[in-house]
Amino acid sequence: MIRGRVLAGAMLLLAMAATTAEAQGRRDDGNWEKLGCVDVGRRPDWDIISVGRREGRFKAIRVEAAGNSVSLLDLKVVYANGDPDRIPVRSELHEGESTRPLDLIGRERAIDRIEIVSKKDFRGPGRGRAAVCVFALAANDGPRGDYGGGGGGGGGRGNWEELGCQSVGFLVDRDVIRVGRREGRFKAIKLTVGGNRVHILDLKVIYANGDPDDIPVRAEIREGGETRPLDLRGFDRSIDRVELVYRAPPNFRGKARVCLQGLQ
Repeated sequence: MIRGRVLAGAMLLLAMAATTAEAQGRRDDGNWEKLGCVDVGRRPDWDIISVGRREGRFKAIRVEAAGNSVSLLDLKVVYANGDPDRIPVRSELHEGESTRPLDLIGRERAIDRIEIVSKKDFRGPGRGRAAVCVFALAANDGPRGDYGGGGGGGGGRGNWEELGCQSVGFLVDRDVIRVGRREGRFKAIKLTVGGNRVHILDLKVIYANGDPDDIPVRAEIREGGETRPLDLRGFDRSIDRVELVYRAPPNFRGKARVCLQGLQ
């Protein structure tokens, strides 16, 4: 009985060490800078990590749980120019675990602050204080290959091909951009916006074999802006069509237009 408890304890310690080592390894895969931490209680808390005092621009962020398990409920990045970027990251993190790298819209952006809604996971150990810490990847490094895309620059070194465009009305629109007539396979896609700003509500890629791929991209894109490069599941996939749900806010700037680009 005692030997079984000792063995179970040793296995638990090994698992915890492996988790910590994995998280540490993820932190060491680039020039990640710790932006700050906030304590997390049993009830959902809304907290702000101010970053504006730092100089520099960042490509991505990630969130790590410290001290205990944490539930992430909402995450919003506010850039130095005031643009908000709500990042879909609702998830549960065990102590020492971090999210995947979360690309910033436009990439290489200066951050003013990060707003987090989180709470201590009731299924965690239940002892000790919990906190969430945010790390940012400096613009001179990257978690994945550089697509040469990003925001405002449009294109760069990547071989981006325009796959189609749609006009956007003031009401919620559901449109399809058909890509199947083209030959070729794509690694990533991105959306560019002209004429007005656009709220992207949903984006789904249907591959040539019929597989659907819901891509989390709920965001507002300014006129002349674009999304970050959005990796396709499986990489190098043939696309049949892309289904979009979006709307443009009513104003006097004219009709908005959304275009889809693919990276070969």
